[in-house]
Amino acid sequence: MIPLGIAESLTRGWTLADVVSSPIASEAFAASRRIYPAVKKTELYRSSWLSDKGGCDAYLKLENQQVTGSFKARGATHKVLSLELDAVRKGLVTCSTGNHALAFLHACSLLPSLRGPEWAASPLVYLPVTVSSAKASMLREQGAQLVMHGDDSVEAEREARRVADERGMTYVSPYNDPQVAGGQGTIALELLSQLPAGKLDAVFVPVGGGGLISGISSVLAGVRPRVRVIACQPANSCVMMHSVRAGRILDLPSEDTLSDGTAGGVEEMSITLQPCCDLVDDWVTVEEHQIAAAMVGLKEAEGVSVEGSAGVGLASFLKSKERWRGKSVAIVCCGGNISQETYAKAEQIARTYTNYSETS
Repeated sequence: MIPLGIAESLTRGWTLADVVSSPIASEAFAASRRIYPAVKKTELYRSSWLSDKGGCDAYLKLENQQVTGSFKARGATHKVLSLELDAVRKGLVTCSTGNHALAFLHACSLLPSLRGPEWAASPLVYLPVTVSSAKASMLREQGAQLVMHGDDSVEAEREARRVADERGMTYVSPYNDPQVAGGQGTIALELLSQLPAGKLDAVFVPVGGGGLISGISSVLAGVRPRVRVIACQPANSCVMMHSVRAGRILDLPSEDTLSDGTAGGVEEMSITLQPCCDLVDDWVTVEEHQIAAAMVGLKEAEGVSVEGSAGVGLASFLKSKERWRGKSVAIVCCGGNISQETYAKAEQIARTYTNYSETS
């Protein structure tokens, strides 16, 4: 078991009784005793650029500095390290377009050193055929066996689950699992340990399948319910927001977006729908030029490089900044795995829109 020093500092003054009604929050507490130092307690950084723009204290939770470059390491590590030996021996499989796959492979690689050589795994990763060749190559370099299936993440995920059931393998979901979502919830525990009591007014959280916001909101509902949870999605792919409004998971199309980490549909019967319905205070959607401007603006102002999904959180804060004057907010910079090609595209979008606005 991993030493408890960080866990004790994160949960001091709270007990499972505070969150006993939430399986996800309970898993966050369990994860706080399992995942460190296999993952980092990431920096909470006050952004002068965003604070000045918003007339508030705006903090960035720098998950772009996390091992594997995104918050996904938390949930995948908690899930994989919680498995029994028999489950590992049956084979581990997942579906991901990038960040979760990297986190899954990282967690699998830890098993032999933490548990012994008999825990060595041969991880299998399903990807939609539309995934970039650069991402596929990166995953192969990390030792993954790749299977390409379907035109989007939902189709690939259905096939991965079908194969896992057929072969008796263990499926590790990117978000639709209380242990995965609970692992992501350790971000909320860290936030509350990094800011003085009562200092945090709101958290901006990018949303795709909903694992990250389910973990964060479940913890906050138990131990700091006054903190507002703001869900952030690209307008080009906001399936979860529409699903919440409908009260059921919808099968909706998505358009191309810089925020590929949050793009696509949500698995049927996902456990993340209910927390998104019950615990999220507000939803903000942003256009591609707003995402691009936020990404480029942060990089130019403060040298912090983030991927499109993190840009969604930044852009959502900037869109609603008047609401937060005089407050303290945190924005989860959920990842930093961005290619030069994608960043160049963001620069072009931001520049084109700025030039158009100035001449229109």
